[in-house]
Amino acid sequence: MPAPQPQATALPEPKRLRGSLEAGLAAQGLKKEQGLAGALRPSLRTAIAVPFVLLFAATVLLQALTQQRHIDQLVLKESERQLASLAANTRNRLALFLGEPFRIQLSLADAIARHDLYHPGDMREIWRYLRGVYGDLYADESQISVLSFGSQQGDYAGLRRETGGYTLMLKDRSTQGALRIFAGDSPGEVTAEFPGYDPRVRPWYAPAAQSLKPSWSAIYVNRDERAEVTISAIAPVLQEKSLLGVIAADVKLTGLNRFLRDEPMRGRGMVFITELDGRLVAHSEPGGVTGEGGRGERPLMRESAIALMRSAAPIVDAAPTESGSGFILEHLGERYFGRVSPYSDTRGLDWRIVVLVPEADLLGEIRSAQGRSMLLIAGIALLAIALGLWGIGRVTRPILDTAAAANRLARGRWQDSPPGSIAEAATLRETALLVRAFNEMAERLQQSFGRMRDQLVYDELTRALTRRGLLEQADWIQPRAAVLVLVGLDGFRAINNSLGHATGDRLLQGIAARLREQLPGMRLARVGGDEFALLQPDLLAPLDEAGLARLGADVMALFDEPFGSGEDDILVKASAGVVGGRLPASGLVDWLRHASVALGEAKQLGRGQVVVFEPAMMERSTQHARLSMELRQALERGELRVHYQPLVALDDGRLLGMEALLRWQHPERGWIPPGSFIPVAEESDLILTLGDWVLGQATRDIAQRLHSLPPGFGLHVNVSVRQLIQSDFALTLQQALRDSGLPASRLTLEITESLLLVQDAATESRLRQLRQLGVKIAIDDFGTGYSSLAYLQRLPFDCLKIDQSFVRNLSKSAQDAAIVTAVLRMAEGLGVEAVAEGVETEAEAARLRDLGCTRAQGYLYGKPQEIDAWQARP
Repeated sequence: MPAPQPQATALPEPKRLRGSLEAGLAAQGLKKEQGLAGALRPSLRTAIAVPFVLLFAATVLLQALTQQRHIDQLVLKESERQLASLAANTRNRLALFLGEPFRIQLSLADAIARHDLYHPGDMREIWRYLRGVYGDLYADESQISVLSFGSQQGDYAGLRRETGGYTLMLKDRSTQGALRIFAGDSPGEVTAEFPGYDPRVRPWYAPAAQSLKPSWSAIYVNRDERAEVTISAIAPVLQEKSLLGVIAADVKLTGLNRFLRDEPMRGRGMVFITELDGRLVAHSEPGGVTGEGGRGERPLMRESAIALMRSAAPIVDAAPTESGSGFILEHLGERYFGRVSPYSDTRGLDWRIVVLVPEADLLGEIRSAQGRSMLLIAGIALLAIALGLWGIGRVTRPILDTAAAANRLARGRWQDSPPGSIAEAATLRETALLVRAFNEMAERLQQSFGRMRDQLVYDELTRALTRRGLLEQADWIQPRAAVLVLVGLDGFRAINNSLGHATGDRLLQGIAARLREQLPGMRLARVGGDEFALLQPDLLAPLDEAGLARLGADVMALFDEPFGSGEDDILVKASAGVVGGRLPASGLVDWLRHASVALGEAKQLGRGQVVVFEPAMMERSTQHARLSMELRQALERGELRVHYQPLVALDDGRLLGMEALLRWQHPERGWIPPGSFIPVAEESDLILTLGDWVLGQATRDIAQRLHSLPPGFGLHVNVSVRQLIQSDFALTLQQALRDSGLPASRLTLEITESLLLVQDAATESRLRQLRQLGVKIAIDDFGTGYSSLAYLQRLPFDCLKIDQSFVRNLSKSAQDAAIVTAVLRMAEGLGVEAVAEGVETEAEAARLRDLGCTRAQGYLYGKPQEIDAWQARP
């Protein structure tokens, strides 16, 4: 047989190998494609969960953005209101700050001309006069740095304020034509000298000399050793229409800086003043406008060393100069609200006031509340998403279990998938749970947003509008005929203190309910602790003054009936301020301020009064505020005095005691009547300080002189309602007696009868507590408060003081004589003393003696005087 051919059988092997390799590679490629497709194909749970999460997140984000936009709108409105208030307050205070130097230099100019104080070449009478008025009259006007006079002949005299005194600046024949600056307020040691000084070429002289009118100078640098930047209030000194010279009152820009830093409403904000070209005048930040070593060069805002001011410069430069405008500024990650307001007058000032306040100062807790709300939203959203994913898992679990079982069967693992091992598909209750959870979340979010808005718009206690809510309702386009009534409760503080705040809250709710029920056409708002505003914005025509007064009286009539407060019925009175006319939507803020001024006037007239606003009231309100500020300073400056008026025995004129009376000696206006400043003190907490001061001063005065006074001498001191209701008044009284050494039996506290008409158990307890200390109680102005025997029997007291209105007509009116007789018999029956007030004539004293009165007080026996003016009487 022929041998086999090996190559014939070996030829197919490579082909099979290639075929196997190609088949293997094809199978591997197919698996890779299947694996890639499987990796890109989402699972059922993912396919359901991702759209759900995205949709839910978008919904929550939309609601959060809506809330954010609403909060931002509220923030913007509130910032505009507060910035406008801060700018207006700064503008008004600046007018007072600069107005005083202007008034002073006008007075000095008139005095120099009228008294012929100027003599060419001899400035002695000028600088002596300036030294006198500066030190005696204007020492407290700290904004004035220099008072000076320059003459038409080139003479000059000025007094410059120093720490603890003044320095004289002089140029006349005695200085050989040079300006000399002395160490004190008269010629002596020379600290600096400037040859060739001529006041006529100085920036403060020429404007007044040319125009012959008072004005403000341009800002300039003083020509002395300090070279301070100054602006001067200047006025020509004219004698028979001839120019003698120019008087100037200098205000340093550093003084303006201190003034702006002292702005009470500024907080952490910044206030600065610029000229129209953007050059700085003053600012509220530490350091001067010119910087260290600036020597008078004032920078532009964009050149300032203060970074925040440089950031604001482009916005301020572009702002209109004729009206106010607001803006928002982002600086170093913090948001600032700003306002540019013009400040100008006819005497040469044309400035702009710029206010910058951090958002945190304006908003207080609003942003933190918003942050908490957003955290709550995020927490609820995460919880809802977690619940949703759990529900999707429950829905898809049977499907995934079925797929897993099918995979196991495909692999031949029968034993792993016995019959019944796959649970029956569950119903879709999980979907209902998800919907319910989402709805609950949306409802909670809506409630959260609603609560935040309610807190801004509605008063939580009375459900009336808040001040902000009332302002938001002023949304009309054209001015409307409207009327606004501002109601202020009388004596509400006493109700809170005596019956408790819970009763006071229920009383406020009852008042709001009655106003809402009886005046359904008016919009009701609670704008203060005890103040309600009633706005009628849709009258057919504006009411005249009589109509406004009638409307106010109708509102007051609602307080004639008592209000229910739990188990109590409380009769409370109110006063009202009324404003009427055509009201633009933007004018409601001014109307509220005007109504508040009218309400203040009504409260000064007494309880239950109605006052219709008049423009003149704003001027009185300004004067009232100024008097309040000056009164607060008067105590610090020692301008208050305690005067004493004697109480005597009618039979022989023996001195029995004295009543301590508060008096105010103003440095410019002289003695101010108590009726002008005591009501101002009563309206503020200042009455507490004044009352404690009078009590301490009077007890010390009498205790020091008690050894020289008659036996049984008694001191009478008036106590206000505000003092009596203080919980620590008894401790204050004990401290005054302990510090002075005055025996308690020598002190009588006088309480006005009208206070006792609203007395309650707490008042009675307070009076008994005072009696236990050993002091006596007198009822002052007895007979003017609708007295009743009921309270006389119940309250502890030692003395009745018959009001002077009955004594004044005693000899002419049989009715007044009968009243005085009845009071005397009543006092005798109650076992207390009786004192007749206001005895001015011997005829009145004789008539009182005939009626059986034994004690009296009045001008017949002496007017109130300081303690040293009185001598002990036998």
